[in-house]
Amino acid sequence: MIVSYLIIFTDGIWPFLIIGAVIIGVVFYVINTMIKSFGIAKPHKKHSYSKIRKTMVSNKFKEIYEYIEKEYANNLEKNRKKLIKSIIICLILFIIAFVLLLYLKIMFDTNPNTKDTILGLLFIPLVIYYLYKYKKYNNEYVQNYKDKVIKNFVEHINHNLNYNKIGRKGIIKLYQEANFKDKQFNSFFIDDYINGYNEDGTSIEMCNIALENVNEKGEFLNLIYEGIFSITQLNNYIPEEIRIKKNQYIIQNNCNKIEMDSKEFEKYFDVYSNSDIITMEILTHDIMEELVQFYDKYKIKFEIVIKNYNIYIRFDTGAVFEPNILRKSNDINTLWIYYNILNFVTSFTIKINKLIKNIEV
Repeated sequence: MIVSYLIIFTDGIWPFLIIGAVIIGVVFYVINTMIKSFGIAKPHKKHSYSKIRKTMVSNKFKEIYEYIEKEYANNLEKNRKKLIKSIIICLILFIIAFVLLLYLKIMFDTNPNTKDTILGLLFIPLVIYYLYKYKKYNNEYVQNYKDKVIKNFVEHINHNLNYNKIGRKGIIKLYQEANFKDKQFNSFFIDDYINGYNEDGTSIEMCNIALENVNEKGEFLNLIYEGIFSITQLNNYIPEEIRIKKNQYIIQNNCNKIEMDSKEFEKYFDVYSNSDIITMEILTHDIMEELVQFYDKYKIKFEIVIKNYNIYIRFDTGAVFEPNILRKSNDINTLWIYYNILNFVTSFTIKINKLIKNIEV
C-alpha cells in the first residue's frame, strides 16, 4: 500500500517538479542577464587590485577624486540604490509567482489551458517591471557613470584629452599594426575612447578593447583579450621595431632577443629587435627603471611596441570602466589605476620623444 501511495504521489508531483525546474532555470537566466547588463558578471576578464586608501594617492589625484565625489557621487549613489532595489523587487516577484504556482498545483486540479493562463498572469507583472523599471534604472546608471564620473575624471587629468563612451572602430587597425600575436578572433568591441594631446603636443589615443569569438548567431563563445590599448605619436621615424614583453610570454617573430644591461629589468621583461644599437639608445637606464617601477607597483602586465612613428601599448587590465553596483560609483581603486596608466603612457611617450631627438636613425 505504501508503494502504491508513493507511485500515486510521484505521478502527481512529477509535472510540478518539471515546471519548478523550468521556472528555476528561467529565474537564474533572467537574474544572470540582469547582472551581465550592469557589469557584475560579464564574460570579461577582471584584474584584481590591492585596496587603495586616500592616504596612498598623490595630491593631484586626491583633488580630482574629491571633485568627482562632491559633484557626482551623491546622484550616482541614488541611481545605484534604485538599480539594486529594482533587482530585489524582480526577485521578490519571481518568488511570489513561483509560490503561487506551487500552491495552485497542489491545491487545485485545473486543466492545462487554465494553468497556462494563470502562469501568464503570474509573470506579467514581473515582465512589465523588468522592461520598464529595471531597464530604465540600469541605462540611467551606466550612462551617468560614464558621462559624468569617467568623462570628467579623464578631462581633469589632462585638459587636452576628450572622453567618449563610444569607441572609434578604426582603432582596431592601429591595434593590429602592433602585431601583438593574439589568438584568432572574429569579433571585437571598443569603448571608453580617449583622444587628445600630450604635454609635448604629440597625439594620444586610448580605449578599452575586447577581442572575442562569436558563433554564426553573434552569440559570445570565448574571450581572447580585454584591456586598455594606447597609441601615441613619435616625433621621429623608428625604422626597426622594438618590442618589450613580460618575460613569461613566448614570442614568435623575426626579431632577435636582446640582452639588456639591467638585471632588475631582465627579471621582468624581454626585449626583441633587429637593431641592438637603436634599442640600447632608446631603452636607457631611466626608461628601464620606469618600466620596472610601474610593474612592481601595480602588477599589471603590459606589452610595448615601438615602430615607425608610433608607440603601441596594451595593458592586461580586463574591463576597467564597466560600472559594478556592488561597489560605489566613485570606486577609488578603479580611478587610481586608470590615473596611473594614463600618466605612465604620457610620461613614457614624452621621455622617448626627448631621447630620439638626439638619435640618428
